[in-house]
Amino acid sequence: MLKDKVYYLSKVKLLAELNNEDLTELAEGFEWETHPAGADIVILGQERNWFYVLVEGEAEVLAAEEGRNPHSISTFRPGNSFGEISLFTGKPSPVAIRCTKDCTLLAMDAEHFAFMLIRWPHLYRSFAEKLSRMVNNVNKDLWESKHKEFLRSGLQLNQFKQKFYGLWGSAKTTREIQTALADLSKTGEHLLIIGERGTGRQMLAWQLHERQFGEEAPFVVVDGRQIDQQWGDLMFETQSLKGSGLLELAEGGTLFIRDINLISQRAQQRLAQAIQAGDAQCRIIGSLLGEPESLPQRLKTELKDCFPHTFKFTPLRERKRDIPVLALGLLKKLADENNRTPPSLSKDAVKLLLTHHYRQGNVTELIQVVERAFYLAEDNTIGLEHVFFGPTAEKTGRSLDLLSFSWVEKVIKQGNFHLWLRRLSALIFFVITYFLLFAPASLTTRIMFAVVWGFWWPALTIFSPTLGRVWCSICPFSFTMDRVQKIFHLNRPVPDLLKKYDFIFISFLFLMVFWVEAMSGMRSSPVLTALWLIFITAAASITGIIFTRHTWCRHLCPLGGFVGMASVGGMLEVRSDVEVCLNKCTTFECYRGTSHTSGCPMSQHVPYLDNNIACKLCLNCIRNCPNGAVKLNLRIPAREVWHLVRVNQGFTVFIGVALGVLLPIMYFEPLYNVWPLDKWRLWFSLVFWGAALVAGTITWYLAKPFKTKAASLKIKLTFALIPLVLSGYVIYQLHFIPGIASVMLDLSYRPQGNEAISLHIPALTATRTIAGLFGLTLTGITMTMVLLRSGRKKSSAKRANLPLENISSAKM
Repeated sequence: MLKDKVYYLSKVKLLAELNNEDLTELAEGFEWETHPAGADIVILGQERNWFYVLVEGEAEVLAAEEGRNPHSISTFRPGNSFGEISLFTGKPSPVAIRCTKDCTLLAMDAEHFAFMLIRWPHLYRSFAEKLSRMVNNVNKDLWESKHKEFLRSGLQLNQFKQKFYGLWGSAKTTREIQTALADLSKTGEHLLIIGERGTGRQMLAWQLHERQFGEEAPFVVVDGRQIDQQWGDLMFETQSLKGSGLLELAEGGTLFIRDINLISQRAQQRLAQAIQAGDAQCRIIGSLLGEPESLPQRLKTELKDCFPHTFKFTPLRERKRDIPVLALGLLKKLADENNRTPPSLSKDAVKLLLTHHYRQGNVTELIQVVERAFYLAEDNTIGLEHVFFGPTAEKTGRSLDLLSFSWVEKVIKQGNFHLWLRRLSALIFFVITYFLLFAPASLTTRIMFAVVWGFWWPALTIFSPTLGRVWCSICPFSFTMDRVQKIFHLNRPVPDLLKKYDFIFISFLFLMVFWVEAMSGMRSSPVLTALWLIFITAAASITGIIFTRHTWCRHLCPLGGFVGMASVGGMLEVRSDVEVCLNKCTTFECYRGTSHTSGCPMSQHVPYLDNNIACKLCLNCIRNCPNGAVKLNLRIPAREVWHLVRVNQGFTVFIGVALGVLLPIMYFEPLYNVWPLDKWRLWFSLVFWGAALVAGTITWYLAKPFKTKAASLKIKLTFALIPLVLSGYVIYQLHFIPGIASVMLDLSYRPQGNEAISLHIPALTATRTIAGLFGLTLTGITMTMVLLRSGRKKSSAKRANLPLENISSAKM
């Protein structure tokens, strides 16, 4: 049935710009209806209205004028749509629609119709064009008032009275704006407002309109980019349809033209002539980007001369003192609207707000960030984890959504399979720990001991680059922490120091894991291994008791840090349909959770998730999303590296440290049974920690993390070393696979007429060589792709006459 809906919707000219995926999503909002010949689909004066698409049959439009019986004014056939006029105006239906043949229709209620326009705002243009064509084909006198009412109501959808929440910034900025409003409202003359997007141009125009004409007067907003296409000859005057020109629609009020300089030269000339002729019985306010001195190059002289006044907005990045005032004012107003105590901003959150450049949307961008943080925060403090900047994640190439397979989607959304995997993992873990601790000499324990050191560690190193943080999704440490949190949970916010410098904590704990293993001889001691596992479990549980969500997994876990680093090149990713998230979602269940499933344990907001480092593939977001926007993609390995933008750049230090300690690990490992133990421990410790310190310092100096918001070329090149790092740990871990040292690979070659020549190669040597070559090759490919993509960015920046850092910043 859904496929049938998509098929018939694809035949509707009004929806021609939608692709198959959009039509599939849209089809879910329609219902089937059937009506026999002679039945009314829409009754004259009907108040509860729907949007219809006629699939089969034929229907006529009946209108009733005073003193006359209802008469037919138009006919609908398959592929036609109707009902939008009443939905736009909110008024009873001005006509009746009656079936002249048996009809099958697709019907959409008002709520889904509103969602459609929010989801695909460009459809409004199609509706306006359709109605204009309709007007030319029916009784124009009958439709004139309805057409004008429709156009005005549609245009006034853009009248966002509360867009800026009535806030301008600090006392100084507010005073300047209020003075300008007082002066400009007295003159009533046409005005040009100059400034970047999101600085408050439309809000200033609305407040001027409100002071001069009042709220009830027409306030018509049009976009200069599309004014010619949408309006044509209806722009300023029309002899065939009186009262439908833009200037007449705004009569007695304000016509606000966004980006007035983008109107065609012909339209600019006609507008100037209309103003000079006195046809504009309204105040015209235009907005444009640029500087006042550039007006002669941006507008025709005749039109520029029609605007005696100009007002220029200063970009938000040049008045940073306004940012804290705006943020706190927004939080106060949001709290009042939602009956909440106004949350406070942590010092680091304020610092982050102050350091951002707001090139995407100035005050509008700040509002979006603060609003999102307000709804994401579960307590009265907004921290770094609630502040998401810049554009949402972009699609970086082709991928296969595994949820497109119905059985996969069903298994994931039910959640039972994943829950039982976690329980099984925890059970195996506790059984192994018990035997290692209380029966260290038994055969069963020796087998389990071999599994821990000979399979588990190598498996993490080998499979994480392919599958990502799958292990983290079933980790017994995490499962235990979850159980403990359900019993007792203080739910304290994560300290800002830990959030900012988690890469240092993770790097240090990662080094400690290897150093303690080496110093204690743990790989040969079941009891010490059990105690080590118990210690990690206790650390995770205590952290879980104190702090919110999975703080251990996100900011402290050394295994999670290593697996997260490896998963950057993984083939699995969780991403979302960003358009659906931004246009449909108002509850943020992917982050906050539902009554049945907790929110993201790693404090991730899916529309902004564009790398795998901190995604543990718990898939809670898929189960929680009410709009089906979250996807589980199978992608090309390592592609993520050359698309990095919003990544924890501090992980460059972790990568450097992990690579730096490989040399002492591999060099000293064969000497363990050769040197005296005390000598080996001393020199290993000195070289190990020295190498870590040097490598971390060099990486920090070369990559300079956090110098820019977006990932720089040096950051990406450092991340490109991940395959080399992983191959080094594979080479190291292969030695601990039980029995691999005794396996030989025999290669034989028999020349014609001669005896066979045999070559015996140790399996350990062969696999290490393959791992090393694979790591070097993949690192080379990844670095090449990073450099090629960087080169293309530089070329684009040169063509646009923009510095590359502006392009990078804009990506954030």
